[in-house]
Amino acid sequence: MRNNSAVLEDEAAAPALTPDMMSKIKKEDMKQAIVERFSGRTEAAAPRTAARTGKRSPHWQPADDQC
Repeated sequence: MRNNSAVLEDEAAAPALTPDMMSKIKKEDMKQAIVERFSGRTEAAAPRTAARTGKRSPHWQPADDQC
């Protein structure tokens, strides 16, 4: 069933992507990524303070320093 009151547009929803436009978009994306990475808004993750539950295996050994 077709709706008679709907208007069909011949224009595309977005312009066609050209190599120049892609390079511009990539540059803008990289600038935004740098801003987000080095902005002071992000806080450092809190250290883990949760107590270990249960017992360790009797075969558990600490990791070597050479790893």
